[in-house]
Amino acid sequence: MDNNVLAKRGFSLAELSLVLMVVSLFIAASFYSAAKIRQIASAQRTINELNAIADVSTQYYLENGAWPVNLAGLRPKYLAANAGDLNPFGSTYTITSGASGVSVSTLLPKGLLTNKSFGSEVVVVNQGNNDLVSITKSPQSRTWNLKYEKKYIHKQ
Repeated sequence: MDNNVLAKRGFSLAELSLVLMVVSLFIAASFYSAAKIRQIASAQRTINELNAIADVSTQYYLENGAWPVNLAGLRPKYLAANAGDLNPFGSTYTITSGASGVSVSTLLPKGLLTNKSFGSEVVVVNQGNNDLVSITKSPQSRTWNLKYEKKYIHKQ
């Protein structure tokens, strides 16, 4: 009877392998979740950088009367000298100027952002495995808001 008790003290190979599979499944799920969170944080950083580039491009236009052609034209006065031309995913930022405004765009991995994620200024267009994300700014809307605020203050 003592021999049976000694034989039953350890875990069987099937029990150990089942525990190892469950633990490895939890570890894999947490790594996937952490990677997705890092990607979303990088996408948010990209949106912030797009917005900053669009804002300094508008400032450049108001001071010079023309839109910047590329990011190099915004350095070092409007952007930091060490500001890169690439987003966190390795795609370049592109400045496209028009008669009424400037659009700054870049590519992100597909599915990280939607149009509803950040409001009406951010436009997301599907392009195969990537999404083209762009922000458009115009100096007229910015000037109009300032005039409206001055009128409001003046009437008080």
